[in-house]
Amino acid sequence: MGDSGRTGAVKGAVFIAFAALMAKVLSAVYRIPFQNIAGDFGFYVYQQIYPFYGTIAILALYGFPVVISRQVAEKKAQGLEKQANELARQAFVGMTVFAVVASIGCAAAAPLVAQFMGDERLAPLLRLVSVGFLFLPILSVGRGVGQGYGDMKPTAFSHIGEQLIRVAAIIFVTYALAAANSGPYMIGTGAVYGSLLGSLAGCIIVIVATRQIKWKKWALSFASIGSALRQSTSILSQSVYVCINALVLLLFQMIDVFTVVRLLQEAGLQEEQAYLAKGVYDRGQPLIQLGTVLATSLALALVPLLAKALARGKEQHAQMYRDAAVRMTLLLGGGAAIGLVVLMGPVNHMLFTDRAGTDILQVVAVSIFPASLYLTAAAILQGYGKIHIPLYAVAVGLAVKLAGNLLFIPVMASAMGGAYASLFAFLAMAALALHAIRRQDGVLFVQKRSYISTGVTLFLLFLVAYGWKWLLEAFLFTSEERVGDTMIALSTSLVGVATVACCLLASSVLTLREWASVPKLANWRRKAMNILK
Repeated sequence: MGDSGRTGAVKGAVFIAFAALMAKVLSAVYRIPFQNIAGDFGFYVYQQIYPFYGTIAILALYGFPVVISRQVAEKKAQGLEKQANELARQAFVGMTVFAVVASIGCAAAAPLVAQFMGDERLAPLLRLVSVGFLFLPILSVGRGVGQGYGDMKPTAFSHIGEQLIRVAAIIFVTYALAAANSGPYMIGTGAVYGSLLGSLAGCIIVIVATRQIKWKKWALSFASIGSALRQSTSILSQSVYVCINALVLLLFQMIDVFTVVRLLQEAGLQEEQAYLAKGVYDRGQPLIQLGTVLATSLALALVPLLAKALARGKEQHAQMYRDAAVRMTLLLGGGAAIGLVVLMGPVNHMLFTDRAGTDILQVVAVSIFPASLYLTAAAILQGYGKIHIPLYAVAVGLAVKLAGNLLFIPVMASAMGGAYASLFAFLAMAALALHAIRRQDGVLFVQKRSYISTGVTLFLLFLVAYGWKWLLEAFLFTSEERVGDTMIALSTSLVGVATVACCLLASSVLTLREWASVPKLANWRRKAMNILK
């Protein structure tokens, strides 16, 4: 590949990464107004269904396309253009058969699944979600072929377009149904229709954007179905392996879907009480999703530099990038967790209309710290070529999560048990991944002085945030009104960000060499220090 090809590939990768980041933020943020409109009961209904749709969406973005693109690119690199097209066609045929069978199977199993979830009224929504499988062939193969040909636009445009239309449709339909005094299950049904509309829009964008594919010809060509199915089975197994880290939060939610309500009912809560308790507990999902995205975005940007340094045999550079990535995750993930624990009362009221479940959400907020550490550590391990270790860590985490739910929820008779189970599971996963890095690199904390500075920064953040919040609650906003809590949450957040920024500039959280490795940041730091002086 020439320099222009490499430059195009890098730009395409950055384009996709930016689109994925924006889509993740959208996916987390829209659930806040949704809860405000639908209430905790409506939010419960949607959150019971969302993990099923979310799993399909993840496979259609991070799973199948990655595997297909790799296979297509390999054929193209060998000059086998015809074989690359045939491979893509077989993938489309096989995935179409798989999607139809999966859709029919899930629709048929919906009543049994809903009964196992502890709410038989969810069966119609589960049947509706099963339609989402039918969008998989076009989304997966279109994105995969585009990436295999070095064209990242189908993936990026379809992902952003799908999310924008999905979010807009969900909010609009939810508002209209709530205004018509529809029940929570009808609102949940409307939200699922909004999600499916987003998937349809994504398919249209993919078809328009992928000029390499003769969709009409493929649709009429279903020869060699057996071979296509064997290939699709291989693609499915590889896809789950590839996107396991993207599925972690959804898999945890899936365990909650099948255990929290049933265990709360067995602990003595009435049906509606259990549903509302799950809805309040689910307020933590957008917080942990947004928190981990923001906490890991900078650190994950360093992972390609690590892989590049390893490929060139520059192990010291690789170690520097790895150490900086872990440190930035400690700072941002720890900062997000501390900030939310201190501010959870006002933040809960500001975002979700009241302070219900604040203690549970504080435990969920603490989970942001180990979850972010795990996600960064898993990406680092993949950069080292240790792609099997994150799979083991996820398996352990899921086992701890399930065991924790089964143990803690009945004992506490509260969704707090689910929050503690998630926390312990993420701690176990982070510990395993960090231990693997230590074994790989020989040392975990390279710049020990910088880690001490990071710890001091987080301690100062806690003192400043807690002190500022206490002053506001004691002298300015003495009653728990939503406007006052909003002012407390926003102003304390700004003060906290300013505290971390000052510590980052003035202390050794980042070494001089690390600042110098990014000239623009080094210049910005120098100017900022001159202003502060």
